[in-house]
Amino acid sequence: MKKLFALGVITLLPAVLSTGCARVKSVVGMGPEPVPAAANGNGDSHEETLAESMRRAREAVPAAPTAARPTTTQGSRVYRQAVAARGMRILVSTEARALWLMRDSTVIMRAPVAVGMSEGFTWEGKKYDFNTPISVRKVMAKETVPIWTPPDWHYMEIALQKNLKLVYLKRGQRVNLVDGSRLEIRGSDVGRVNQFGNFWAFTPGMEIIFDGKVFVPPLDTRQRKIPDVLGTHKLAMGDGYLIHGTNSELSIGDAVSHGCVRMYNEDVAVLYQRVPVGTPVYIF
Repeated sequence: MKKLFALGVITLLPAVLSTGCARVKSVVGMGPEPVPAAANGNGDSHEETLAESMRRAREAVPAAPTAARPTTTQGSRVYRQAVAARGMRILVSTEARALWLMRDSTVIMRAPVAVGMSEGFTWEGKKYDFNTPISVRKVMAKETVPIWTPPDWHYMEIALQKNLKLVYLKRGQRVNLVDGSRLEIRGSDVGRVNQFGNFWAFTPGMEIIFDGKVFVPPLDTRQRKIPDVLGTHKLAMGDGYLIHGTNSELSIGDAVSHGCVRMYNEDVAVLYQRVPVGTPVYIF
C-alpha cells in the first residue's frame, strides 16, 4: 500500500527488528516495496518450515524438569524450590528453553519457549539487561488479545542499531522533514502531512524513521500501541515480564527475547486456560 506525497512515495519497509516481546517494522521516507515471504532454499512453504521448527522444538523439551537441572548456583536454588513445591505451578528452564505446568509431582503440560537474550546495551550511561530473570514470581494478571506498549528502551535500541538520533514527539509539535512534508499528532494519531495539508496516520506497529532519526510516539497515541506481537494471550509476572504468545513463532526455542518468556500461541492459550491468577512461576 502506498501514500503519494508531494516529493515522493512512502513505502512500508519490512525491516524486522527483534524487540523482546515484539517484532515490529519500520516506516522510512523512501525504500523498496515489501517483498513477500520467500520459500526456503528447498522450495518449502513457510507453513512447512514452521511445522518442522515446531516439531524440533517440542521434541527438545524434557519430559520433566528433573531432566533439566540448571548449571548455575542461583538457578539451582530456584530449581530446588520448584521441585519441592506442591500445588499448581509453572516452571521455566532458561537453559533448556522449556516450560512445564505441574500439579504436585505431575506434569500437566510441557512446551518449548523462547527466553531472554544475553546481549544488552548501554544508553547515556544506563545499562539495559535482557536476560530472563532467575527468580520466583507469580501470575499477577492475564489478558487475551494483548496490545504491546513499547518501553523507551525499544526506541533507544533501534537508534543504536541503525545509528539514528532519538526524537521524542510531543503534542502541539510540528516536525518538518527534508522532503517538505511534516510529522504531526492529531487526536490519538501520529501522522505525516503533505504540502496540501493531507494527513496520513502511521499504521500502529510501524517504526517512524525519517531523516536519520527514529521518532518516539507519545504513550497515549495509537502508534505506541502495537497489536499482534504478544500473540493471542499474555500472563503478567510483574516488573514488565510476561509469558506470552508471539507473531514470530520461528523464534521459539531460542534466546532472543528482551526478558519475556515466549510460547507458541496454541500453547499459551492452553496455559492461559489452566492457570489462575496467583499461580507461582519458578524461573531457573
